Amino acid sequence: MTTAANATSCADCGADVAAGLLACPGCARLVHREQLNALAAEARGAERAGDLTAALGGWRRALELLPQASEQHATNHARMQQLSAAIDGRGAVPDGVGVDAKKGGGAGKAAAAGAIGVALLKSKALLGVLLANGKLLIAGLFKLPTLLSMLLYARWSSGSGLGFGIGLVASIYLHEFGHVVALRRYGIAASAPMFVPGLGALVRMDQYPTDAHEEARTGLAGPLWGLGAAIGAALIGQLTHSSLLIGIASLGATINLFNLIPFWMLDGARGLRALSRKQRFAVAAAAFASAIACHQWMPAIIGALVLGRAFDKDAHETGDSRVLALFASLLLALSLLAMLPLHASA
Repeated sequence: MTTAANATSCADCGADVAAGLLACPGCARLVHREQLNALAAEARGAERAGDLTAALGGWRRALELLPQASEQHATNHARMQQLSAAIDGRGAVPDGVGVDAKKGGGAGKAAAAGAIGVALLKSKALLGVLLANGKLLIAGLFKLPTLLSMLLYARWSSGSGLGFGIGLVASIYLHEFGHVVALRRYGIAASAPMFVPGLGALVRMDQYPTDAHEEARTGLAGPLWGLGAAIGAALIGQLTHSSLLIGIASLGATINLFNLIPFWMLDGARGLRALSRKQRFAVAAAAFASAIACHQWMPAIIGALVLGRAFDKDAHETGDSRVLALFASLLLALSLLAMLPLHASA
């Protein structure tokens, strides 16, 4: 039995609609119909302007207001998958996208900027990506919970020196920021990184990926950015003869390599979800090859676990060749960097 405190009346049939329901039990009228219409108009407008991320974000917010068993939910989800595939190059741009951008003016400039951004991402020009996301990167640092947790984590990990603790925090921050950039690229709302002494750091998602492809790419984005941070520290360390920076690069690479273990909520488990059985065998082979070439035990553990997961029923039906290439490349590159000497002194 519903009460006035937790139920509303349907505007069409007058039936009681309990709190939390997304459709009227009497006439199936959508509870959030007006808001859904506004979100749909917003998403279509973003599509016409060629802003795939904004469009995907709009449809994602609308999906949360639709009953899962409804036809609208299925249609909305299918459109999200099309936009997601277009964003990361797995599929063609859907019809109707970019119509207004072709008219020139501000929209055309925005489309051009977006094309440049995609080119930078595809070329993996880390400096370009950092510049493009510099505002978000800096803004995240000044979020009070993030700043306080970073300072606490740096102090907790400063047993080898405060400089080493700060460098380690910066490396982990870039790893987590990689997740944030990838999530927001798909229109997924995400918090700034939070540091937990003894456990590392985490990013809280307010929404969920559309499919296994999104989940794998957002998961592996963390180790990819972590790899960039380790390479940067190693290069500067070599140029300045700083064993401190080289040690940060070595430990940072080891931490990111650990995150590739396909277990629980680690990034490796998320990366596997888009890989077929054959592709999982290929990742296992790459892990074993990295272990032998770099004399590292952690890639061997990753390889053994991935090999076991190759027989799981959750192996993707078609797979994702780009995720396969990224996973295998991260295994080798991080294993190489983890071979650097670990010194905490300057």
